[in-house]
Amino acid sequence: MNITKIRYGFTLGEVFSHHNHTNRKAAFTLAEVLITLGIIGVVAALTLPALIQNYQKNVILNRLKVNYNILSNAIRKAEAEFGEITSWDLVNYRVEDYEDEDRAQAKTKAGEIVKKYLMPHLVGAQFTETSTLKDLGYKRGIFYPGGETYAQTTYSGPILRLNNGTIILLHPQKGKLSSTGESRLVGLNFYMDVDGPNGKNIVGKDVFIVFLPYTLNAKLMFYHNYWEINNKILQVLPMIRSELIANCKSSGSYCGALIQMDGWQIKNDYPLW
Repeated sequence: MNITKIRYGFTLGEVFSHHNHTNRKAAFTLAEVLITLGIIGVVAALTLPALIQNYQKNVILNRLKVNYNILSNAIRKAEAEFGEITSWDLVNYRVEDYEDEDRAQAKTKAGEIVKKYLMPHLVGAQFTETSTLKDLGYKRGIFYPGGETYAQTTYSGPILRLNNGTIILLHPQKGKLSSTGESRLVGLNFYMDVDGPNGKNIVGKDVFIVFLPYTLNAKLMFYHNYWEINNKILQVLPMIRSELIANCKSSGSYCGALIQMDGWQIKNDYPLW
């Protein structure tokens, strides 16, 4: 007689038999495992691109806002130290036909303005007039959305590098005064590559244009075509969102203004995402 069965009502063999039977009922078949993995793969394929894209958008937005504030603060501090921007040296520069010599002189003056007035208020920033984009780590140039070249890797200064890795190309802005029709340099454009040489290097995607007008009460603004200068006063005209979208899609120039108008968001109808 089995002593174990007398004492407990079942044998050890029956216990192990029951345990093995339970395990067999709980296990997955190979087919079930493969189907589950397949479903997980499909879900990941559908969701991961959206998650990655949202992450990239947030990175671009955060860097764009930070850089905009860095430059704005430097301008305010420079005006507090040196007075209104209209009284700064080098800003009152007349241009006529704006030939190559004019452009070269204007770029040199733009660099001198940044060195003298802004650099003291840009902690950790570096400035160069001789380094090329290739020297700064670029393996490809900077392009507009349609594929047109803005700057090849051989492009050189004046270039500003912020301490967070943002690369800024400085370009003087030519315009005519509304009051006299006289051609002058009316401001300075900052082509701001927020992720430096490691990004897409496309205007409107990770490169944005901000404009500093040489006017009374100067204020950094995202570049758009809704302003005019009269008697050293900048008049900003109302912006139409549909036109900002159209320009952002075609050339990328107004993309920063569109993002700012949308409350610092890259909305679903943003053309370049």
